[in-house]
Amino acid sequence: MITGAEALVAPGRIHPIYLEGKLLPLQASTAAELDLKDGQVVQALVRLHSDQPMLLLKGRLIEAPGLLPSQIGESLWLKASHKSDGSWALQPLPAQTNTPAVSTPGLASPWMGQQAIMLAASTPLVSRIASLLYKPNVNDELVQIYKPGVLDQLLNTVPRPDLQAQWRSLQLSMAQLTPQALQQAMQGAIGNEVRLARGLPTLNSDPKALLRKLIAEITVSNDSEDQDTGPVQKLMRAVDDIEASQVQAVQAQAQQEVLFSMTLPFADANPVSLTIRRGPRHEGEPALLTVNVHSKSEDLGPVWLQTQLMNAQQIEMMMWAESAQVVQQAKSRSYLLRDELAQAGLSMRSFQVIHGSRPPASNDWTPSGRGLVVDVSA
Repeated sequence: MITGAEALVAPGRIHPIYLEGKLLPLQASTAAELDLKDGQVVQALVRLHSDQPMLLLKGRLIEAPGLLPSQIGESLWLKASHKSDGSWALQPLPAQTNTPAVSTPGLASPWMGQQAIMLAASTPLVSRIASLLYKPNVNDELVQIYKPGVLDQLLNTVPRPDLQAQWRSLQLSMAQLTPQALQQAMQGAIGNEVRLARGLPTLNSDPKALLRKLIAEITVSNDSEDQDTGPVQKLMRAVDDIEASQVQAVQAQAQQEVLFSMTLPFADANPVSLTIRRGPRHEGEPALLTVNVHSKSEDLGPVWLQTQLMNAQQIEMMMWAESAQVVQQAKSRSYLLRDELAQAGLSMRSFQVIHGSRPPASNDWTPSGRGLVVDVSA
């Protein structure tokens, strides 16, 4: 399972997706119906139609080769172009921002012009990645969306039983949790982008793909000026949580570390936050793998569990709980946990149970400057 997190994507290169800069052909009659002008810049939304991603432009669905399922729900900026032969085309542009142009002195003039254009085109992408990389409280919105009944209620507003079935397949069972089910959930959380990059078929267990499809469907169903945008905004923030975890995993890999964060949805319990971290390797020192689990239920209240694995066999555990009863139960039954670990070939060196909430860890992961240089020529 850790192999997938370590191999999330090759560090040092970020691949922007602007339909590869291709001109999208547009029929002259369609351009006339949309009242497009030559050079006009318009915004289109990527939506799912007949299981294919398409562009929604001024109420019209337009085919666009190069769109990926992971882009469903995203907005793209397009420049209308009227050619001399009477045909029309749409040219994908970087996202519109208010970022001012920055001049860099000391560069050769011919090289500077080309690189300035490339750098300007990459600015929205860098801003997006930077905001995800330094996003605080990752998975907060996702935890709210994954609470029992919340996403089900949103799915009931759209005529898509396939999305409801996909959501049910993503939900785990706290009463019947198995290592295989956990592994499948982690593979889905890594994202289909990794599988596509490796030439593998996509999985139906990618939660981000599900949320993007639901965003597109809700937008289509509520296509009016007075529509309630609250549910869509919540879903988009949940997508941001997932992508922030993925971007931070890539940056951690560039720092020679492992960082994998996800939220597990359950059909019979509140969601559980899971983080796996391994610091940079140092010569002569054993690798230390840390697994943090945070849950909150009506019966147990907030519970934090930190597990540290050393030498692939020795385990040290620390638990925080706000309920005094939970603390007492954990202490009195610690021998059962020790026996379970021994049967799995693991030795529990220590197990501490603390009454109270987990204090902020001073060694929580933070991104460094390493690997933050973006290859704008990609």
